[in-house]
Amino acid sequence: MRESFSYFQTPFRNAQVNRDSQVFGDLESRASAVAPTLFSLGGDPLPSQKFSRKYLTRHKKSGQLWRRAVRITPGGVESNVRYFKPHPFLADYGDGGYIYDVDGNKILDLMMGFGALLLGHNNRDIALEVIKQLESGSMLGVTSELYIDYIQAVRKAVPSMKKVRLCNSGTEATMHALRTARAYTGRDKIAKAEGAYHGAHDYVLQSLDMDSRTASRMNGYRAIPYGRGIPKAVSDLVVIFPYNDIEATAAILEENEDEVGALIIEPVLCGPGVIAPKANYLKRLRQLTRKKGIVLIFDEVLTGFRLAYGGAQEYYDIRPDMTTFGKIAGGGFQLAGFGGEAQIMNVLEPGRGWKYATFHAGTYNGHPISVAAGLKGLEILGEHPEYYNHINSLGRQLYSGLQDLADDRRIPAWVEYVGSIGNVYFTTKDEIRNFRDTLSANTRRWWNWFIHCLGNNVLFGIPNTGERAFICTEHTEEDIEWALEVADNAFAAIGKEAGRHKEKAPTVQLQAVGEQAAVYGETPTPPSV
Repeated sequence: MRESFSYFQTPFRNAQVNRDSQVFGDLESRASAVAPTLFSLGGDPLPSQKFSRKYLTRHKKSGQLWRRAVRITPGGVESNVRYFKPHPFLADYGDGGYIYDVDGNKILDLMMGFGALLLGHNNRDIALEVIKQLESGSMLGVTSELYIDYIQAVRKAVPSMKKVRLCNSGTEATMHALRTARAYTGRDKIAKAEGAYHGAHDYVLQSLDMDSRTASRMNGYRAIPYGRGIPKAVSDLVVIFPYNDIEATAAILEENEDEVGALIIEPVLCGPGVIAPKANYLKRLRQLTRKKGIVLIFDEVLTGFRLAYGGAQEYYDIRPDMTTFGKIAGGGFQLAGFGGEAQIMNVLEPGRGWKYATFHAGTYNGHPISVAAGLKGLEILGEHPEYYNHINSLGRQLYSGLQDLADDRRIPAWVEYVGSIGNVYFTTKDEIRNFRDTLSANTRRWWNWFIHCLGNNVLFGIPNTGERAFICTEHTEEDIEWALEVADNAFAAIGKEAGRHKEKAPTVQLQAVGEQAAVYGETPTPPSV
């Protein structure tokens, strides 16, 4: 399954100057630049020993098993994004809104399978459908009626998808959707928002992360490959634009007139955490792409079936040309897909010959077990619209509560959330509007907060500054109250630590406003927001 990019973020991006000198002291006079750091497997710094001590004490068996694993698989994990310092914990099983690890800890899970488990761990109704399908065969290799029923369920939830194809991960979904859009328009270039994550193929592993120094030196926006092994020839076909800045987006597309065939975007920018669209950005983007004949693709791998039954396009009342989906779509199993207007999807019609065909295939596409699980999950969500009221209410309780707690502790932070998805940025900025705004976040402070919470059995997503938490239908108000209590203790510990070490505060980089001015002109923030 495709996780989300922001687990990869670069360490020590910028420690941020704290505006509240009563707690943190006047750090501005002691500011110094942080040297750029190298790409690392974990992506972020090691938490302070004081904050990680309880975690290490509670996860001794996990540490032993991880040390075994690291000898036989890179990082000791299935995916780079699952690694974190001092070491990951290993799961035993999940149930409802909790995950139980090999050390016997019962952990409140606010990661929920990277957002895939909207109905919680081990949903009994889905499990029964899987068992039923197993009795009919785990792998058929030919089309079944179950596949047709599932496609119809997807179309009912998301009417903009007139025709749909299935695949196995969000990475596959965006890869095939982009190829389909390029084939339809006959244009080779694609456009994506800076900081957005659309999977792990070469075309979209562009401009996912950078340090603020690189951003400040950059003249405008350009595709920067994320990691080695991505050909420059691929990067040259990717156009980068800033999220939430429609004027800059329009100007960049104008410069690439008649070359961009598809624009792919996360409706809620989740690559660098959670950033909500502002100032009617999505609706204006819809108008812009339609005018220029560019296929607009909503990447709803994260937001699909979560913000609403019909995803972000229902939530924001916008109809894209194409949509990619995954995660929740499989009911906890490997399933993803893409779809859109019939005339676009028809380029995939078989029998057109190698000169004119657009290829899409996969041995496990429409896998019966995943389709059975996904169909049951969609049926449950369609029959229970009240579930969305429940998780969104808990989202308000959790994320507004986190903001209040940080404010009460005088911890400079901004909590951004949409519905049941949210994130904490330790920053002095009054608002987060785009990827470059997140470069000011204090990475070490976030890690210390995260590991303190996990040491007390609350998992706030994957450990990274740009990560996010997810709420499921099985979570309760009592669970959220417990999470807030643990989070408050972590805020208190951070404030106490900073208060004791005013003269040894982390080095800071006072460039955030200047960088914004360098990128956008005289004003310190994008002119359109």
